Amino acid sequence: MSNAGLRQRLTAILAADVAGYTRLMAADAGATVAALDEARAVFRSQIEAHRGRVVDMVGDSVLALFESAGGALNAALAVQKALEAASAAMPEGRRMRVRIGVHLGDVIEKADGTVYGHGVNVAARLQAKAWPGGLCLSQTLYDSVKDELPAGARFGGRQRLKNIEEAVPVWHIVPEGAAGLPHYGADALDAAPNNLPLQLTSFIGREGELADVTRLLTESRLLTLLGAGGIGKSRLSLEAATQVMDDFEDGVWFVELAALRDARLVPQAVASVMGVKEAAGRPVSEALVRHVKDRRTLLVLDNCEHLLAGCAELARSLLQAGPHAKVLASSREPLRVAGETTYAVPTLPENEALRLFVDRAAKARPGFRVNGEASAAASICRRLDGIPLAIELAAARVRALSVKAIDARLDDRFRLLIHGDQSALPRQQTLRALIDWSYELLTEEERSVFRRLAVFAGGFTAEAAEDVLEQVTQLVEKSLVVLDASGERYRLLDTVRQYAQERLEESPDSDAAHEHHLQFYLGLAEKARPELAGPKQGEWLSRLDLERENLLAAHAWCDRAPRGAEHGLTLAYLLRPYWLNRGLLGLGYRFTEEALNRSGAATRNFARSRGLFVAGQFACFMGRYAQAQRLLEESLLIAREIDDRRRVAAALQPLGVAHVGQGDLPMARRYLDEAVSLAKEGGEQREIAAAGNARAQLYRVEGDLEQAEELYTRVLALMRELQDRESIAIVLLNLAMVAIGRRAGERARAMLLEVLAIAGEIGSRYVGQSLFEVSAGLAALGADWPRVARFYGAAEALAAQTGIRRDPGDEVFLAPLIAAGQGALGTAAFIAAEHGGRALPFEQA
Repeated sequence: MSNAGLRQRLTAILAADVAGYTRLMAADAGATVAALDEARAVFRSQIEAHRGRVVDMVGDSVLALFESAGGALNAALAVQKALEAASAAMPEGRRMRVRIGVHLGDVIEKADGTVYGHGVNVAARLQAKAWPGGLCLSQTLYDSVKDELPAGARFGGRQRLKNIEEAVPVWHIVPEGAAGLPHYGADALDAAPNNLPLQLTSFIGREGELADVTRLLTESRLLTLLGAGGIGKSRLSLEAATQVMDDFEDGVWFVELAALRDARLVPQAVASVMGVKEAAGRPVSEALVRHVKDRRTLLVLDNCEHLLAGCAELARSLLQAGPHAKVLASSREPLRVAGETTYAVPTLPENEALRLFVDRAAKARPGFRVNGEASAAASICRRLDGIPLAIELAAARVRALSVKAIDARLDDRFRLLIHGDQSALPRQQTLRALIDWSYELLTEEERSVFRRLAVFAGGFTAEAAEDVLEQVTQLVEKSLVVLDASGERYRLLDTVRQYAQERLEESPDSDAAHEHHLQFYLGLAEKARPELAGPKQGEWLSRLDLERENLLAAHAWCDRAPRGAEHGLTLAYLLRPYWLNRGLLGLGYRFTEEALNRSGAATRNFARSRGLFVAGQFACFMGRYAQAQRLLEESLLIAREIDDRRRVAAALQPLGVAHVGQGDLPMARRYLDEAVSLAKEGGEQREIAAAGNARAQLYRVEGDLEQAEELYTRVLALMRELQDRESIAIVLLNLAMVAIGRRAGERARAMLLEVLAIAGEIGSRYVGQSLFEVSAGLAALGADWPRVARFYGAAEALAAQTGIRRDPGDEVFLAPLIAAGQGALGTAAFIAAEHGGRALPFEQA
């Protein structure tokens, strides 16, 4: 393959470096540099003699490419023979010996001769496995030259190479002339004694986590990887142990503790793996302490959560025994030993989760391709929270189901994901067994709290769980509850929450938990409502954003709650400004409609009148004026029946707008004049301002800009006193339209800049949409027709998302300007510019 000066080809690669170079330089730098120059000359001579090319010689390393595998092998043998002969007269401790790795693989070669690629990486890692004065060959190179090999080539097994996913079979050679080398036993060929199991599947992603863990192992003597079951703690610990193996010359030992039931037997399990025998009549822990005292050893304790006391006691003893031993543990909660560093293993990000799914699916069904089911595969990974074991269980189902069918069945995931690796631990063979294991380790009090936390959707704050916060903290420690990075919000992974929900429904405290949840979020909405029209508006809108799923869950529970009809209508009213600000009119309308239709909500009382007002106002904003009229007339009628003049005044405002929308201006004028009169009679500034704004809209529709401006100005003053940021922005937009109508462009521009600042501060999509529309009008005033089209397109795109339609006054303002733009640019050019505006993200438009 060739591309832009790059050439990919199969070639033999030789990588070498000097063994003990740092030690040699410290002992005699001058002699070492001289010997290195001689060694480089030998390398260059033999590489060229065997039809090779030196790619790089930096420091004590050499990299070369060869036309043939035989040429690379013979050059390496010749180099080792020559260097061995040249240093024969030197003391053993001063002899310069090199390690050489040789591989046959693909490289990418640039026009300037530099090379990259997987093949180069493998050769470099093989070099690190070679014995000083020896060669380490990959299986692919060995297969090409085995008929040419000297006697004494030995198979080194499948070796884990740093940063190489799959284990690589290797061969070792002691060249002729290396008779001075120590005994070449099988144990000497390993970087360190170890029992790390070779993995049967590739390690996907986790580059950042692997780097974090290996770094922390250099800084801490006890590192515990924490996380929920199936999150990948064990696999990450094995990969990390493989990476750091060269740092532990006395061994890396993996101890699987899942099958152990007695914490007192932890020392025996470790001793068995390390080959340590206890003295007669003495505890085995004493023998372990003596064994690790002066050794550089890494002990990997896997699955400690059910044996915490035993693991903690042993870890403390071993770390106190000597300065060089280290422990890497995996657990669902910390060991709580002095000096322990903990690392929370995260779930897989979506891209890595998808790679894992595709890889495991391909192994389950050879020839598998995700093709047109990529979105379903991504959905599976997302719904399974990026938990590796859950994703692997799902991927195994492709033997019998399509990816879309697996995704569709995940609502019943504990029945679906039941056939895992039969050689794995029983608790890792099904998704339910995985969480059962954690659940059974909890105290009864912790189990009760865990079940009750299932009522929270999308997470919760400490305030929401204040009465059980101590137990929540314990569940965080046990990796069943996740605390977010800010330290302010807790959540259950969706898979864990579904399990907790099943347990909750089986328990007698289900109704009480849901009722407690409803009361908390009803109280939160009551606190939020006045703040949504004040100086802390942005802060409270953001808070409700985080609690949206909980608010919807509380609404759903109203179907079963003892006073559900009353609470549902109250929630609908309290959340009205939130749905509007966030441009979620469709959701807000459905929420309110469901509350109105709920059993027990038909009683003609204050709550129903207010609920009908909310639904009618949403219908007005969505341009459904006839529907809004029906809802608002019923709200008005109930308000008159119960003689609530404040509710009468509130219903009259949107009812007048609904009549304007249907072209009935006389009736609109009648309703709006009455609304203004009743608001003044009530004396509430907010109601006076709201009624005045609606009446000014009618003036604008009628073309009376002077009256409109005067009334808008009074309303703006009231809203500034109330510090209602969103309402200030809305009135400024109305005044800006009046200013544009009077061709006062600079006044309009100043107002729009203030609106822009407010929109950014509170994140109101409702204000943002109107800002685009009025900005189009300002651009039209300057005959900047492409900008008119772009702003109009941005507004229309946002309207499609929010469901908000221009009210009659705004339509009267904008429609003729858009028509003028289409006439000036031509329809095709205007549409093209409009589409450009539609394509821009909200923040960039």
